[in-house]
Amino acid sequence: QIPSGLFERLPKLQRLDLGGNKLSGKIPLGLFNCKELQSLILDSNRLEEILPKEIGNLTMSMLEVLDLDNNLLK
Repeated sequence: QIPSGLFERLPKLQRLDLGGNKLSGKIPLGLFNCKELQSLILDSNRLEEILPKEIGNLTMSMLEVLDLDNNLLK
């Protein structure tokens, strides 16, 4: 799993590739506060939930690449 408080300390994060790491569970809400994120690669994991209910209040307007292939999304 990804530590929940990790992304609060990375507000200028632009690229994150966690593909193929056998991550499970859901993505921490703090990730969606990375306003400068351009590329988010989460393919080939065991993620079951990506978009928490609160996502409607957050923006990732810089996001150009989102790869969620080969997960266990509900």
